Amino acid sequence: MKFALTDRLIDALQLVLYDPADHETVEMPTLGAKNGMQLVDMIGKDYDDPDWDLLLDQLTYDEMVSLIADSFHWTMPITSVNAPGSRDENGPQGLTVSLFGSGLSVDETVALTSEDVMAATFNKELVHRIGNIVGEDCLAGGVAILYGPGANIHRTPYSGRNFEYYSEDAFLSSEMGKYECSGIEEKGVHVVIKHFALNDCEQDRLGQAAWLNEQAAREIYLKAFQGALENENGNGVMLAYTRWGTQWSGSVPGLNHIMRTEWNNNGLNITDNILTEYVNPVDGIFGVTTTCDSMLTFMPLGALKEYKDDPVILTKMKEACHHNLYAIANSIAMNGMGENIVVKTIEPKVVSGIRTLAIVFSIVFVVSLVLWIRKRKLFKTTEEYIAYKEFKASMKK
Repeated sequence: MKFALTDRLIDALQLVLYDPADHETVEMPTLGAKNGMQLVDMIGKDYDDPDWDLLLDQLTYDEMVSLIADSFHWTMPITSVNAPGSRDENGPQGLTVSLFGSGLSVDETVALTSEDVMAATFNKELVHRIGNIVGEDCLAGGVAILYGPGANIHRTPYSGRNFEYYSEDAFLSSEMGKYECSGIEEKGVHVVIKHFALNDCEQDRLGQAAWLNEQAAREIYLKAFQGALENENGNGVMLAYTRWGTQWSGSVPGLNHIMRTEWNNNGLNITDNILTEYVNPVDGIFGVTTTCDSMLTFMPLGALKEYKDDPVILTKMKEACHHNLYAIANSIAMNGMGENIVVKTIEPKVVSGIRTLAIVFSIVFVVSLVLWIRKRKLFKTTEEYIAYKEFKASMKK
């Protein structure tokens, strides 16, 4: 059986849905102001504190692009507000050598059980303590943002990520996520619980489209995340690749309304690793006061730069940076930061060396190419080459 896409579906499946013509013009936001604010001034302040406006006005356009679109296991430092960079790592069962790599030895990591076994204990205090252990490991490894734990619903026993998710029961998943995440965040680590939402399969999940009604979403699939995210909790989410219908989950206004307004959550939201074009920063930050705040790779850098003069997108970018910096300000990334600490971007020697080699190679290549072209031109003027051309012409006759 063959199915033909309707014109409406074709329009809804475009890689970038944002169109400036669909939105009223807003004033260009203030950027690059000199208000004398530092991120250290914002530690412990509410998300809605008016001082945030002064701090965010100091950001430059390039800094916002860097903070939003270059987040592959790190958060970039922002010099205008003295915001430090952070190390962010994957860890649905905490930090492990296989995922974490260098920085922790085998003797320094704890092999925690899978989340389905944790949930089967029905023991909130135990799961909270496991969260404390994960947080302690993050402190030891200097990890400020943890990609995990997971809270998707087990739809089948054969799902590829069941070990990262708690249960087939929404209430149990919600309770376990609430207590484990609170245990992690007690240690100052920001949690992005994943994969929000409807990551129903592992194989072929890129492009997966889920079709469901609002009741099922609220009572089952979103309920599993609610306990960890509700009531001003700092936890954010890692967004799923899943399309809700035709629209990528990171750009669905309804999901954003539930998380930001109904659940009153102001955490940092980040994408999964960017492996497909429909996961894009423009639609992500335009999820109505942002569903998506950071892109887990540097690939979208160029995409945002196309909207440098779009006040609608720039306003949304500032709000995304608000979520980013709010999470950093209240995490262990600020350990050691003070009023007299100045953040400077220092390029690692290996990066400088690679750049130097690339420049030298490019110069040598260009010089070699020029010399080769010059030599070839000179060779064509020699008697031998002229005689050879005349000989070939005579043979054709």
